[in-house]
Amino acid sequence: MDTTRTLRLLGTLLILLPAVLLAGEEPPAPPPAGTTAAGDGPAAATGTDAAQTIELHTGIPGVVFIGQSLEDLLKRFPAADITAFAGQDDAVTVKVPAAGISCIAVGAPDTLKVASVGFNLDGTYEGISEGNFRTGKGIGKGSTVNDLLEAYGPPVDLVMPRPKGPAPKPGAKVDPSVPQKYQYENESGAIRTYFLVENYRVTRIVVNELKSLEQHLIKGRPKT
Repeated sequence: MDTTRTLRLLGTLLILLPAVLLAGEEPPAPPPAGTTAAGDGPAAATGTDAAQTIELHTGIPGVVFIGQSLEDLLKRFPAADITAFAGQDDAVTVKVPAAGISCIAVGAPDTLKVASVGFNLDGTYEGISEGNFRTGKGIGKGSTVNDLLEAYGPPVDLVMPRPKGPAPKPGAKVDPSVPQKYQYENESGAIRTYFLVENYRVTRIVVNELKSLEQHLIKGRPKT
């Protein structure tokens, strides 16, 4: 075999060799269904690359949503933290810190259902990490109040904490660092979703079923 043919043959083998070696390697095992490398509960709510879609006035269908039974919620998030609300037996708070989710479930003690669900978008809120969430109109981490108004229009109500001391004068500028709740409601008015805005950015989304919360958290609160 002459030198030229030998060099060509060696060059061809060097090109094919990496492909042959790779073909003999076993692919890495996929993670167990419904889990991610970090966080608790379904992959659908614990920070996969694709943002999870929040439906206004509902939550995330099939994962965490208004009207969901507490039993079903805990099946999906077995590591959730549960605390009785103000010592009541008809209301509990449920937190899934790693998933960026918090809930309130109310009702008869053996049939509690989700009446409020919150999704943390930016930073840590009461020990709950941020999650990878966006609404169907794209409101999520990094969205500004202008983005919110463009997507959903003016809110039905704008709620701010009551300031200490005398009430501000009409027309006074609002401190942008003070959290503001931009509230939107469904057609019947039974459910309201609010977007928490701080420093002009949307940081949290909360869906509330009003009648159940009023019945169990306000009227049903133990007298002191």
